[in-house]
Amino acid sequence: MKKFLLPVLAVLALSLLQSCSENFNVAAPYKSITVVYGLLDRADTAHYVRVQKAFLDENKSALAMAKEPDSSFFNNINVRIQRLTMSGVPYDTIHLTRVDLNLEGYPKDTGTFFNTPSYAYKFKNTLDPNYIYRIIVTNAASGETDSGDAPIIDNRSSAFQVYYLDNSALNPQLDFSSTNPNQSVRLPFGYTPAPGFLFRNVSTPVALAQGFIRFHWWDSSMVNGTKTPRSFDFDMGTIEMSSVTTAASYEIKNIAIYNAIKGGMGAAPTGVVRLIDRSELLFYLGTADFYKYLKVQEIQGTGLTGNEIQPTYTNLSGKNVLGLYTARTMRSGLVTISNTTIDSMKKISLLSEVKIVGTIYH
Repeated sequence: MKKFLLPVLAVLALSLLQSCSENFNVAAPYKSITVVYGLLDRADTAHYVRVQKAFLDENKSALAMAKEPDSSFFNNINVRIQRLTMSGVPYDTIHLTRVDLNLEGYPKDTGTFFNTPSYAYKFKNTLDPNYIYRIIVTNAASGETDSGDAPIIDNRSSAFQVYYLDNSALNPQLDFSSTNPNQSVRLPFGYTPAPGFLFRNVSTPVALAQGFIRFHWWDSSMVNGTKTPRSFDFDMGTIEMSSVTTAASYEIKNIAIYNAIKGGMGAAPTGVVRLIDRSELLFYLGTADFYKYLKVQEIQGTGLTGNEIQPTYTNLSGKNVLGLYTARTMRSGLVTISNTTIDSMKKISLLSEVKIVGTIYH
């Protein structure tokens, strides 16, 4: 589940557009299947939800239809979000505007599928973790209405706590200087739901976490002194959260970090030494719906070798609808590696070919 936040929309775009239902007859006459996907993130200044049609027809080539925008977009639908209190009482309504993602700064990848237009539905309201956000898609032509509910995960430090990002006064530094095989570095974090939060009888919107350490360094030429910035991500893995889990931590073996640095940075090119920069911590949180979707993908497999043409998990309700509409969020920030760890990185034989000689900062 590498970087569950970053590539998931690309995965959904492929897997969900291939989806229909578990019992869908691929040879059946063309029918409209609504596909919805959106991940609400309180850290975003604008929020986008994709609403498209599946394009399967027994009389037409799916590859040919994929090139036609009319085969994938509805001409007359209304997309709105109804905010509900935790007790399920409607509070207000947000109307979404259709936009072309190419013009929003999110160009579609080239390939078999048409590239323009690339429509999505947008709103810019700040997400409030005290409400449930219900998307409602109404097809004016068919009269069908589809819907799905998403809780909001709060990205503020008062709710989403990360020790190394929230204790600057203590100047915490990553220290994995010891090469003892039993020595570990601990990275605590936690989440406190909004007072009175309740969604599907669960008292927290968070079901899983994933963490990364993004190591930054500079390749410094000993010939002409030029410096080139580099980085790689160390995946700390995922942690399953529960309704009773308010705090958790990663316990990473020091030697695992050294091995990751060796592989991520690689041997230094001839005439180049490495200067370590401050590292970046990235912590992601996802909902139960997001977690279930990932688990289904993991079990079934996707692509040409997958054992199903479509994932069997969807959290949308309606007559002919599939998709994933839920929430996630992240926090990130820089952290300094301790001087004793830098000294260890310079001396340990495991990193001899990496040629770490110091830091870019003082």
